[in-house]
Amino acid sequence: MTINVSEHYKKYLKKLDNNHFIYKTKRAFHLLTNQEERLYEVGFSEGFLYAAQVLQEKKEIVDSNKKVVGVGYKIINPNTVEKVVQYVCEKYYIGKKTLLSKDRHREIVRTRGILHNLLSEEFGITISAVGRYFDQDHTTVLNSLNNKRLESRHWKKGNSIWQEYEEIKEALSELIGT
Repeated sequence: MTINVSEHYKKYLKKLDNNHFIYKTKRAFHLLTNQEERLYEVGFSEGFLYAAQVLQEKKEIVDSNKKVVGVGYKIINPNTVEKVVQYVCEKYYIGKKTLLSKDRHREIVRTRGILHNLLSEEFGITISAVGRYFDQDHTTVLNSLNNKRLESRHWKKGNSIWQEYEEIKEALSELIGT
């Protein structure tokens, strides 16, 4: 009796994954030795149990609304954001309109970087929300956060920006009470 493998494959394609199909096909044609057959059986069962264990222990589970469970952001009052921006603008003698413009002068970019980090790290505002506030792409904000994290560009150790950032954090915690 001859079995057409391609018809057999098409018939069970939706029910079996490729590895399981290959195993079943080889087993059906007696192409596996006893040792290979045992290896496949143990491999599939152990792999399945391991995958089930990993999925049960995973804390970041995605629900149907595609929100990551377990990660939360503070709900922040827009007035608080305005106070933070106003405070930083006054400290650096930069107008809010200039800060929110597309200006790329060093002192403006530096001030925006401080604000990006403050709003994201201290107030838990999402990168996308910070980008929308500054009318920037979220990747621009992400770049600013990575510059601080990786100590690159004007965020290098020894530059005054670290001390200024800490001073602003302390002043805002007293002013706003975070």
